[in-house]
Amino acid sequence: MNCLDRYRSKLIGQINRDLKIVLAGPDEEAIHNFRVGMKRLTALYFFLNEVDPGLKTRKILKPYRRLAKSIGVIRDGHIVVHLIQQLDEICTADKKVLIKAIKSKSGNDYRVFKRSTEASTLIRVSVPTIRSMGLSERAILREKPIALKGLLSQIMSTRSRMTAEQWHKKRILLKRYHHKLDAFCFCPGHSSDESELKQIKILEQLLGDWHDRVIAAEMLQLLNGVEAEAGRAIAVMRKQDRMLLGSAKIYLNKYQKWHQRD
Repeated sequence: MNCLDRYRSKLIGQINRDLKIVLAGPDEEAIHNFRVGMKRLTALYFFLNEVDPGLKTRKILKPYRRLAKSIGVIRDGHIVVHLIQQLDEICTADKKVLIKAIKSKSGNDYRVFKRSTEASTLIRVSVPTIRSMGLSERAILREKPIALKGLLSQIMSTRSRMTAEQWHKKRILLKRYHHKLDAFCFCPGHSSDESELKQIKILEQLLGDWHDRVIAAEMLQLLNGVEAEAGRAIAVMRKQDRMLLGSAKIYLNKYQKWHQRD
């Protein structure tokens, strides 16, 4: 079996187990795990497209990425509830009002997801094996350093001023780089540098926490009937997201220096 097919087989099994749970109910852990699994699968198949541009893997993944996106709206609600629960700067009464409104929205989002899924009968993720696509292990291992280097150059590229959207794209690229490294865990001669992974995880956490607050502020702004409570929570989160982004910039600089050490 191709070394990436071993990784793919394990990943598909996990994704479909989580999807089955999500289709039965809005289980928070399963929703989170399904979305992470889909990001890993996307990183893998985007890499395969670099090995052979004729594969059109974006088209293969399109219905499943759309499914993950619809589940993502529900996951965002879970994240925002946790963030509000952690806000010591706002009173308990405000928290209760906001959490009730967000949970109501998440319930509606889940019902929309269920109806659309039942209409499409999309209840399982099924993508071609790497072997069936005719990719040799030699071609895959030859492309690996090229693909990783290309992603890394985009991650390291920075400007003096970057928009929230640019930072979000950098966060996606960093995750994709990490997922690609993980995808080679069964491949001969592959070993991950633990010191690099440690820095990646810190940077991912900072950018993830920053982006959670950006999403939370956007969601709270759209809630009806809780404008005053939402405004107070948004003010706190915006202070937090500025601090987190500042820390992320520092750690990105450290990561850049780590790669330049040789």
